[in-house]
Formats: sequence, C-alpha cells, structure tokens
Amino acid sequence: MTADRLAQLYRQYGPAIYARCQRLLGDGAAAEDATQETFMRVQRHLDKAPDAQAGLTWIYRVATNYCLNQLRDARLRPEPVAELPDVPGRSLEEALADRDFAVRLLSRMPEKLSAVVWLHLVDGLDQGEVARVLELSRRTVVNRLAEFHERVERFQRKAGV
Repeated sequence: MTADRLAQLYRQYGPAIYARCQRLLGDGAAAEDATQETFMRVQRHLDKAPDAQAGLTWIYRVATNYCLNQLRDARLRPEPVAELPDVPGRSLEEALADRDFAVRLLSRMPEKLSAVVWLHLVDGLDQGEVARVLELSRRTVVNRLAEFHERVERFQRKAGV
C-alpha cells in the first residue's frame, strides 16, 4: 500500500515538483536530484502525508525547503563570490526583473525572507498561497515582504542609486 501511494503521488505531482526545483535551482540535473530527494523524504513520512487535496502543498513545501537548503549550503561552500552588480533599474520591480541580480540579492538575505520572496516574486504566488505553502500567517508573509523591500531600498541608497 505504501509503495502504491508513493507511486501515485509521484505520477500526480512529480512533474510539478521537478518544475519547482528547476526554477529554484536553475539546473536540470540538480532539479532531478532534488525531485528524487523530495520523494525519498515523502516516502519516509508517508504516514504523515495529508489527503489528496493538500498533498501538493505538502510535497511542494518539502521540495521548496530542500532546494532552499541546497542554495544556502552552496553559498557556504568556499567559492569566490562575485560582487553584487549595480542595480539595473530605477525601481525595485525593475531590479528584480533581472533574474541574475535577484538570485544574488536573495542569496544575501536570511532564509526566512528568501523563501517568502522566492514564492511571491519569482513563482508568482499570492500572499495567501505563500502563507499556506510555508505554514505561516498571511501577516507574517506581508511583514517579511516589507522587510525585504526595506533592505533593498537601503542597499539602493547605499549604492547611490
């Protein structure tokens, strides 16, 4: 029964989870590994899996947390890090439109902010959806987005933009 349920979840949600991992990690091979690891973790906790209606949200959160941890761990590896580029626009929205700039900026943010920002600004989830995926209150999501915007504005003032 457990193997059947896992196979059903993989058939149903595997492509969506792979796409999520691909968007976060930006690498097909890493996304495949992350998808496999996500479903291995799902298998270990299959007894805690929610019903079919909440299944995607639960697996999506497992994948998101795994990918964000991979990104964070990659930052901690001793590799040369390029300097942040000048802000490529006149507003925060224009600056975040440049994916490379956004990835570098988010990699400098605390994980609690980057998770919310990824889901909202990069994946396009609304604040309520972000709250459900990360199991936060909507107010917390709003506050973290505001904190992110404040940090970016401080960076822009400091950079003289």
